Amino acid sequence: MKISLRRFLALAALAVLAAAGYWNGPAAAGVYSGAVFGTGASEQYSVLTINADGSCRFTTKTIASRTTTEQQVRLMERFQKISEAADADEATPKPDLTVTNDTKLLTDEELVKKINEKMTEAAGDSDQKINVEVKQGTVITTTTHTFATLEDMLKESYAVWLAGSLAFGSLAFENARAEMDTNGLLRLTLTPQKGMDHYLKTLRPEWKLSGEKAEFKLVFPGKVVSSGFPAMQTNATWMAVDGKQDESLDALAKLYAAPTVITAEPGGLKLDQPLESLKLWRSRERLKAGGDDLPVTDAGPGFLAEAQSITTTTLQVFPGGEEYFRQSRVVTGAVVNVKLFAPKGRTMKSVSNPRVIAAVDDKGRSVMVETDDAESSSDVMTGGSPDAGSLPIELRLQLPQPDARAIDKISAEAVATTVGTWKEMTLTNLQANATATNELDLSAVLPGAKMVITKYTLKHGQFNLQASLKGPPAVKRLEVRAKIPNNDQFNSNSSDRQSSIKNGAATRSIVVQGYSFGGQDASSQDAAVLVVRYPNDLQRERVRFELTSLDLL
Repeated sequence: MKISLRRFLALAALAVLAAAGYWNGPAAAGVYSGAVFGTGASEQYSVLTINADGSCRFTTKTIASRTTTEQQVRLMERFQKISEAADADEATPKPDLTVTNDTKLLTDEELVKKINEKMTEAAGDSDQKINVEVKQGTVITTTTHTFATLEDMLKESYAVWLAGSLAFGSLAFENARAEMDTNGLLRLTLTPQKGMDHYLKTLRPEWKLSGEKAEFKLVFPGKVVSSGFPAMQTNATWMAVDGKQDESLDALAKLYAAPTVITAEPGGLKLDQPLESLKLWRSRERLKAGGDDLPVTDAGPGFLAEAQSITTTTLQVFPGGEEYFRQSRVVTGAVVNVKLFAPKGRTMKSVSNPRVIAAVDDKGRSVMVETDDAESSSDVMTGGSPDAGSLPIELRLQLPQPDARAIDKISAEAVATTVGTWKEMTLTNLQANATATNELDLSAVLPGAKMVITKYTLKHGQFNLQASLKGPPAVKRLEVRAKIPNNDQFNSNSSDRQSSIKNGAATRSIVVQGYSFGGQDASSQDAAVLVVRYPNDLQRERVRFELTSLDLL
């Protein structure tokens, strides 16, 4: 229980730094901001520029209080010490969160160095440029991230909206759709997450108290024709907020209430088909499965689908609760949890695009969800088990009628990526390799592949490794996990931070973490090894299956 408390405190520190923009984690996909809103920041200006050739540039400039910024940096360092003490199983330390007169203040150079280190570490192998300056009691942080295409930007646009609108209470558009309309104009539709207008009501008093200022600007290759943002001029449109001005907060509220539509002359930009950030993000996640570029074939025999449970969600709105219900994200309906098993001799690597083709209750009434989006859930990847024989998926249905006693039949499909065999190699002497400048050769499993270890720690059974995989595009299919020989209580997982392909060469930044839950001594710096493997006989198949007689009672 003590360790859980310590880790909670450590995570709380990371949350503070996430709000500060100094740590956004893997989900931010290499787009990081220097914002410190809600904690003493004064101004933030973000600009997303879309060029005629489709390339994009996202720049954020933040002007924040030097005193507040230094306090945040110190706060994170203190919580890191708490986490390290937890790893050593020491007595629970009491964090000192105050800055006393005896505390030695950081010089400008020291503060700039610490911020750069944190932001560079968070960005991983991203080509983002970071510039930090200290001037007249403020910290000015400027970050610039470039994207080769509009599609690449939309794949990571959730991070752009988040980083660019932290001052807007994390506007975090749920979806961004770019398309050419019937008049030949470029149309951008930004859909906010549900319930954000309700969130603004709670955030507004803080805005008025702090008096913070922020601006988020979109620049197009051609002239802006119309915009849901309150300001527009030539090829730019923007939203500016001043916490002291009710008018700007009222304008901000409109962005939360309905989709924001912007149209502009294409200015030479060509778009063959509509692009949606939500779908592109899902496809980006599928790339981590390492089989998304394979053709999809009809599945052969051997797959098995088994229903595990049905969950139904209803919503009763009582008098006076209509306003809350309008803001609620509760979705009524039924969810069928299914486990999909691979054929004998194969392992599941991922499942994507689960889709209900037909579904009826025991009285023959359809319970299909009527939606334009065929995907009924997010993709599923293998997690802690490296050789999963099955993976779970969710099938979403309408809420059955009150007199329905069962779901009589469901016809569905999903795309499964499976593996037959693996090429495998083991890397040892990780501590020595982490301090060396040479690259580790992975050609035994994939010709032309190399690994560069950028950070390595193993203390009291807690393992952390950051590395870059470089080589042909197929490096996305490599799997890396840590092991401690003769320690069955050690488990590890791997996650991606950043991936890029330039001139046919791929770079993939990964983080491997592990923890020993047993009492075995795993403190030796040489105890852990890395197991790297590459899949043979990778197949991507469309699996069709039926489920019958699913009892609702």
